[in-house]
Amino acid sequence: GASPGEGTGATMSDDEDNQVDSETNMFDGSDGSDGMGFGPLILTEGERSLIERVRHELKSELKQGYKEKLVDIREEIMRKRRAGKLPGDTAATLKAWWQAHSKWPYPTEDDKARLVQETGLQLKQINNWFINQRKRNWHSSNTASSSEKTKKKRNVTGNDGTEQSW
Repeated sequence: GASPGEGTGATMSDDEDNQVDSETNMFDGSDGSDGMGFGPLILTEGERSLIERVRHELKSELKQGYKEKLVDIREEIMRKRRAGKLPGDTAATLKAWWQAHSKWPYPTEDDKARLVQETGLQLKQINNWFINQRKRNWHSSNTASSSEKTKKKRNVTGNDGTEQSW
């Protein structure tokens, strides 16, 4: 005895449930007979009460199931929003490697495997962190090196030993 809309995502209000009950009984055919020629099946008050209680429990379980699913989806969305920042100790491990290898910040495959073990990150996350770190530091290292060049240009010593500015 599936109710209309069951399994389709459609919901029925209590008033609609009662209307369906009054139009046809759960166990009879569409013409009001029981399908065996004995006439309509009439439920006792206890049977109606039991059916109503079961219907109410099922609706509650469905609502709770959907509520839990929505909460799970919301938590996943929030987790993904927070996912941009690595934990402090993980970032510190990567930054320590970065600083120790600042002249050539390209880890070997062995270095990456060791960092995966130390940080618990995936290889793809390690690769992405280094790509992003190089991008973050490219601008700062370029501005630092261009300012050093500017300082060198300004303080050039001439052949006679005097400083000349350009």
